[in-house]
Amino acid sequence: MKKFLPIMLLDVVPVVAAYYLLRLADVAEGTALLVATAVGVARVAWVAIKDRRLDGFAACTGLVFALGLALSFVSGDERLLLAVKSLTTGVLAVVLIGTCVAGKPAAFGIAKRFGAEDEATAARWDVLYAHNPAFRHIYLVMTFVWAGALLAESLVRIPLVYLLPIDVTTGLSTVLLLGTLGLAGAWSAWYGKRGELAATA
Repeated sequence: MKKFLPIMLLDVVPVVAAYYLLRLADVAEGTALLVATAVGVARVAWVAIKDRRLDGFAACTGLVFALGLALSFVSGDERLLLAVKSLTTGVLAVVLIGTCVAGKPAAFGIAKRFGAEDEATAARWDVLYAHNPAFRHIYLVMTFVWAGALLAESLVRIPLVYLLPIDVTTGLSTVLLLGTLGLAGAWSAWYGKRGELAATA
């Protein structure tokens, strides 16, 4: 949690806040999306220059808003736009699956960033990951579950867009996404702790 809060405050909150503050100020959605995307890109560029690494969380958040920006040009139909935006979480699910296929499940990198208390712990996890198949399996399963959760959220949202009023659907989309992330996060904490104890026993 000590690592999670600073990452959220620096990598995610500025991008999301930029979008919603502009929308509250009655700025057009396309402009708000453009500014939010720019904030995400600026954060990625800053970290790349300062620390010589890719900031995955800022890049991911920026990608979501960049996709929203691109999709905003597809149609003026609000319902269609909301439905098409389901592609953003769908794309993230595909990206997660891709990390598994590439042999580098995203869940392992995320767990190290949030869970490793120090460099020694991170180094020990790297050794376990390299030499312990059971330990690798934990993060493979975890990544696939996250991908499945995001894909399910994406598919559930589409019928809701056409069954409920626009105002309700707009708010519900955010609640649905946050709920999905919350449940997946809670399961990951339980499964990761249980699996790590079994793998290192």
